[in-house]
Amino acid sequence: MRTIFFAAFLALAAPSWAQPMLRVTQLAEIAAGLSQPHDAAFSPDGKLIYVTDMRNSRIQVLEAMTLNPVGVFGASQLSYPHDAEFDSGGRLLVADTGNDRIAIYEVQGAAAKLVGELKGLSGPEGVAVAPDGRVIATNTGSGTLAVFRDGRLERTVGRGGANDGEFANPHDIEVAADGSVYVVDSGNDRVQVFDSALKHRSSFGAALKLNGPKYLSFDGDRIWLADEDSHRILLLDKSHRLLGMLGTGKRGRGANAYYKPEAVLARAPLVWVIDTYNDRIVLLRVEEK
Repeated sequence: MRTIFFAAFLALAAPSWAQPMLRVTQLAEIAAGLSQPHDAAFSPDGKLIYVTDMRNSRIQVLEAMTLNPVGVFGASQLSYPHDAEFDSGGRLLVADTGNDRIAIYEVQGAAAKLVGELKGLSGPEGVAVAPDGRVIATNTGSGTLAVFRDGRLERTVGRGGANDGEFANPHDIEVAADGSVYVVDSGNDRVQVFDSALKHRSSFGAALKLNGPKYLSFDGDRIWLADEDSHRILLLDKSHRLLGMLGTGKRGRGANAYYKPEAVLARAPLVWVIDTYNDRIVLLRVEEK
């Protein structure tokens, strides 16, 4: 009876987002040379990852499966880059935050050539490419989304605020397989979901007790979300319900402990955690029940 009572007490005392930590095996780690890495993108062939090495104002290229360094570029061109995304033509688009632009690179391994830019932005920290070729960026400075078509600014969506379709310090933006657009509305501790025309559909985050969420990653129909100020990574199902988490919820450094992680990449059963304030990237194999 005492055991049953204690289990019931723990269930009542636990936070509403509590889930068992997912079990992990660390496969690789890199820390040397990184300074507050923010996000990363897989190369089109999946063999490399391109990391926005924010405080070094450059892109670090790593082998995806070993995290061995391949090279760097952009050190004389970028200023505090935050996000990166490949378009359908294999060009790398970088949210070049300090230069208020999206920088466009042709890349081959760590060899890169700056071939264009999208301007008229205000502290962009997220960039995504829609199936129809539109490029959408988050403006942290103005609390808006900027939509580009064929290299030209087509329109701006939203404004600063906390209502549906409004933003406070918006960070990541990602396009799901069905064309839905996800915006991590960091200052409002939520994620907003829009249709392909950028009409608001739904929001989530309150039930998860999000605290400064930053970047997310799709893995099939599931979502990995970095909840920075809670020092954890959440795994959500397609209905945005919590399946489990990485991290203890407290600052740490280990296979399953992080310090303000900002981003995550995933390719089941593998997960790459961008452990931002530990200045490292960790490759994990995640075990799920």
